[in-house]
Order: sequence, then C-alpha cells, then structure tokens
Amino acid sequence: MEIIKKIGDLNNVKRSKPLALIPTMGNLHQGHLSLLKKAKTLNLATLVTIFVNPLQFGPKEDLETYPRSLDQDMEKLIEEDCDYLFLPKKKELLEGIKYLKAPLSDQLCGQNRPGHFDGVVTIVHRFLELIKPEFCLFGQKDFQQQLVIKNHLENENLPTKLILGPTVRDKNGLALSSRNNYLTNKEQEEAAQIFKCLKIISETIAINKSNGGEDFLIKNLEACKKLENQLQKKGFDVDYLEIVNANTLKKITVSDSEILIAMAANYKGVRLIDNIYLELPFS
Repeated sequence: MEIIKKIGDLNNVKRSKPLALIPTMGNLHQGHLSLLKKAKTLNLATLVTIFVNPLQFGPKEDLETYPRSLDQDMEKLIEEDCDYLFLPKKKELLEGIKYLKAPLSDQLCGQNRPGHFDGVVTIVHRFLELIKPEFCLFGQKDFQQQLVIKNHLENENLPTKLILGPTVRDKNGLALSSRNNYLTNKEQEEAAQIFKCLKIISETIAINKSNGGEDFLIKNLEACKKLENQLQKKGFDVDYLEIVNANTLKKITVSDSEILIAMAANYKGVRLIDNIYLELPFS
C-alpha cells in the first residue's frame, strides 16, 4: 500500500485499471472494509482517504472527540490489500476550497444538522477533482449521504460513477458505525432495537401494501408513531422515523415503489442512523 500525504503526490497513482475512491473519516470497521472488498471483486484499483472532515460537523457535535485510530486503520487496509491511502493535511486540502450547496440536504438528517451535507459534498467534490476516480463507493447505512453524492454527480455532469455497498451489521442487527465505539457492549445490544423497529415497519408495509390508497399510508404512519413512542420510553431521543420515497426523500405516496424506512436517534448521547430500502410492486 502506498501512502500519500501531499496533493501533488496524487500524480503518482498508477492508472493501469479503473480507480475506486473510498472516502472515510477513519476508525475503520467491517462496513468500510466491505466497500474495499467490493471494489477488489470488481477488479478496481483502490484509494482510501482518511480525513475527519471539519466541514460536516456542527458546533455542538463530536469533531474533537471523533474516534481516531490511524495505526490500526493502516493495518486493516494493508491486510485487505488496499492500493493507496490518502492522508491529506487539513490546511492544504481546504486551501482555496469552493463551498458547495448539497442537493436533498433539507430532509431527514439535514433537518437538524444544517450544513452537514454541504460539508460532505464540498469535501467529496474536492477529492473527486483531485483524484479523478472512475468510481466512488459509499455504504447504504448512510443512504441520504450516498443519494446526495449521486445527485451531485448527476447535477455537475461528473464522470465518476457511484457504487453502493450494503449495510454491514453486528450479529445483534446494529448497523456498524465508528460512533458505536462510544457505547458499551450492553448499550450496543440495546441500540439494536433501532433495526428491530425498522424491520417491524417493513413487515407492516408488506402486510398493508395490498390495501393500497390512503388506508395504506395511514396504517404505516400509525406504525411509525407507535414504535417511536416505544423507543422514547426506552431512553431513545428519536430525531426522525419516516417512510419516504427512496429517490426524493419526500414522504411516500400511494404510487411510490422505491421506499426508504429511515431513522435517526440519540441513545446514551450517541447519534445513530439506520434504514431499510424496499422495492414494492404496487398495483
């Protein structure tokens, strides 16, 4: 694995085969590594970035305490045969940067994290213009993030194609996240109730879909409200629990066939997000 720290040294990246960019903030887990493995199965050269992006953190968020484990991250990347690791310096990366407005940034996570996706898009765009990869890989756990990037690529007519990797979960169902490290093992077991709720809603949708019409929408809304109340009683501070169109992130209508059940909640002071994507053949 070649380690690159200066922007100018990105010129040394060999382009003998298509290049896949995997942007991360470090503290790598199997979710990140699954994207690396996916790129390898597609016979792509791999370039992972580790950069804790200050632009995507709000004033009261965990920028200073965000988990950092560079030595362990490098060991994992070497073990997975990563080709390149880019470790940019903040000053050089942000110098002269153009701040961008993200599409689809006002729904779901964007409601209570103003500027978050603008910061994500600004840095990802910077990586794309510096590295010029043929592909970039993102995980489904951060569904809104990948949709924001996908729309940005299309809006700006950028040639990079986005590849989506599935959510990787702990055996208890909790979606893997670097922020899980803030929780004890017992708290992680309890936090897995988020995914259990999402599964219950997906099953409710499957049962109700044959009814169609307004009754379908009402029953799904009732299921969300009931489960949200249950979680609140168990100590979860639910930011949102919504069923939305998976392409627009707007509330579903009876004609939508691609659906996202999405949730964000704070548990023991830790923000957790998860989702389930469904394709339904509505009649």
